[in-house]
Amino acid sequence: MSEFQYLAAIGKRGGSASRRELTRSHAKQMVAIREAKRAAIKAGKAWPPRDPKLLKLR
Repeated sequence: MSEFQYLAAIGKRGGSASRRELTRSHAKQMVAIREAKRAAIKAGKAWPPRDPKLLKLR
């Protein structure tokens, strides 16, 4: 097996092993957190918020 084939085999196995499926609601939560982070940084506030209760997701 050549070095290229070896690396290709590792990459293929790693990609399928680390793949995960997100539910629609989890994906929406991830986007909401990302948008909240962007807004906080743009407003000059600390991220992550010191009080987790301040981070409200719809």
